[in-house]
Amino acid sequence: MKKTFKKKVIVIPLLLLGVLSLALYFLLNQASNQVPEDFWNRTAQALDYKNYESGKWDISVEENVKDHPEIFIQNIEENATVSYSFSENGISYIYDLQSTEDDYTINNEKMTITSTDSDYKKYSVDYMNVIYHGPLYFDTITTSGNITVQNDGSVIFDDTPFLKEMMERERTLIQEFEEKFDLDYSKTDFVNLPELFKDVQFDENENYNESLDAIQYFSNADINAKGYQIQTFLELDKTGNTGILGTYVAEQKMYGSQINVTLQPRSIENCYDLIPVYDYEKEYTAYISENMIYLYPIDITDEALNQEIQNNCPNSVNQLSSDIKPIEMW
Repeated sequence: MKKTFKKKVIVIPLLLLGVLSLALYFLLNQASNQVPEDFWNRTAQALDYKNYESGKWDISVEENVKDHPEIFIQNIEENATVSYSFSENGISYIYDLQSTEDDYTINNEKMTITSTDSDYKKYSVDYMNVIYHGPLYFDTITTSGNITVQNDGSVIFDDTPFLKEMMERERTLIQEFEEKFDLDYSKTDFVNLPELFKDVQFDENENYNESLDAIQYFSNADINAKGYQIQTFLELDKTGNTGILGTYVAEQKMYGSQINVTLQPRSIENCYDLIPVYDYEKEYTAYISENMIYLYPIDITDEALNQEIQNNCPNSVNQLSSDIKPIEMW
């Protein structure tokens, strides 16, 4: 009886140890099977390491590279291109849209989003809108921002124009690419930024172009010695801290001289010295009143300037208005 008891005492721990070993083995094996695939190489495998061009698809894969080759995936539509890529610079998304408003006005918007860290959790955002008014005259609106992906998959971002539309188009592109080449990014370690934006709420009521656009003030035209109509302009950014001072030539439909200026406040409210970033032929003091800007020589005294304001600026050297637009010659 005693021998049997000793055997039981030895066998039971051994059985328990065996069960625990098997359980640990299966857990480790299951964990190893759940390690996501490398999204970059998985994409290259799906493309068979070859370029692909068919219909609206234009895809390039770096030749003779089997480990993380540069990959560029682009979808070309009638007035737009949408793409994403993997390269040594990180993951990049690009959306370029061109629309025609009338016979002379072409609106070209482009946004580029590029990862700035090795985990693909941080991104820089660059937006540009170029509005062409005929062959020579154009306006440019630019802005930039950042996107951060948090550990829970939520995103913190600067709400820039075009971002919502771009994320929708990029999400569609990635979905179509997965279907086309039998790829499932959810099984890889790919940080699918467009998908993370799927349920993000944007402010639908905000006109981003309008909010980002600089305010332009133009003078009435003066005729120079060559008979050209010249308008002086001052473009102020939304902060009111910096601007561009220059001239616009109506016949050539283009800007002439231009210089960046900093607005340095004077002791009188709404009065600023326009300090150029480098030497300029003339320097001015500006008095800003609602939709008007009155220009004076920069050496005007505060006493004289205050007297001018009280008398409705009779001796200003130029008067600019946000209601005046560049002269259209054709």
